[in-house]
Amino acid sequence: MDQVVERVLALSDPRRALERKVQVRSNELVVEGARFRFSKPLVISVGKASVRMANFFLERLSSYQAIVIKPKGDGLNVEGNATVIQSSHPYPDEDSFRAGRQVREALTSWDYDLVIFLLSGGASSLMEDPIPPPSSYVEAMKRLVISGLGIDEINVVRKHLSKVKGGRLATLSRSPVVTLVVSDVPGNDLSVVGSGPTLPDSSTVDEAKELLEQLNLDLSEYLEETPKRLDNSWAFLIQSVDDVLQGLTDMPGATILSSEVRGEARSLGAFLASIVNTRNSGLKRPFTLLLGGEPEVTVRGPTGKGGRNGEVCLSFLEWVRVPEVKLYAIATDGVDGNSEYAGCVVSGGTNVSKREIRKALEAHSSYELLEKMGAVIATGPTGTNVNNVYVLMAP
Repeated sequence: MDQVVERVLALSDPRRALERKVQVRSNELVVEGARFRFSKPLVISVGKASVRMANFFLERLSSYQAIVIKPKGDGLNVEGNATVIQSSHPYPDEDSFRAGRQVREALTSWDYDLVIFLLSGGASSLMEDPIPPPSSYVEAMKRLVISGLGIDEINVVRKHLSKVKGGRLATLSRSPVVTLVVSDVPGNDLSVVGSGPTLPDSSTVDEAKELLEQLNLDLSEYLEETPKRLDNSWAFLIQSVDDVLQGLTDMPGATILSSEVRGEARSLGAFLASIVNTRNSGLKRPFTLLLGGEPEVTVRGPTGKGGRNGEVCLSFLEWVRVPEVKLYAIATDGVDGNSEYAGCVVSGGTNVSKREIRKALEAHSSYELLEKMGAVIATGPTGTNVNNVYVLMAP
């Protein structure tokens, strides 16, 4: 595997972050100086990093109950005694709904005195118990995901159509809930990650209704308000893309340009090309520009095999005029869009026509072209998710 890709994935490992920031003793959890005592902990881990996060705790706890909700086919094994549910991403399925019901049952009927809730990106789809009919909810989620809305806006809708999101799970707990978060959202608003199942929510039904109307989705009758205050809930950020970018700052002439990339993926690629094309930018070679975040892709009509990182790379190639620069676009979860790839790596000297690039972008089929170019990055599911990392290198 390429050295840059290896470094990004190593810096994204949630287990390393937990080892630095969390202490687990026989009857006490310590996070950032806060202490939580327990004798009967309930561990609930959900998201793309659920297995790695759960294993950290299950190896250290002598007695516990646990539920781990993970993506199907991630190839990771839970190292302990836990109820394991494999469910679906990016769209929920019946297993996702079963996971949501299981967690609600555990919180209302199991015997515990502390909930250790381990949350990472992907949880919104992997665990759900919708208020609308499931079929209507799934169709709405498909529309939302390809709408071009930001993840914070998408999750406003999700929170108000769910029995498990927007803090509702914490309202079911009779004991303290400590949430440890691996963030995959720009800006690291913890209530947005996984749609904040255990955190208070500041968004409103009116906001969700406006977004539904914007997309002509008729689900307003099912919207319910979320809790705005939770006295039994504590949350801590364990890891984010900021940590990954900071860990790469020893690269030649490294500068963190942004950890909150948003907007259309094609625009990001064109913007990065414009930086290296500018002769008098003030950047002295060698330099490395580091970015992280979640650019969007607005999909209209049929699609091929594509993803946001594929579109970043192709739009970069469409406009770049400097042959020796190289751009890495890496999804830290190992899956970009509907492809089997984590992303791509391209150089300014790649021989590909603008006509081919524009055709691929128009059809949202970036990876068919990137495969031909030998520019794909294949990692398989990584067991984590701290969003996308972009590394632009000019020797």
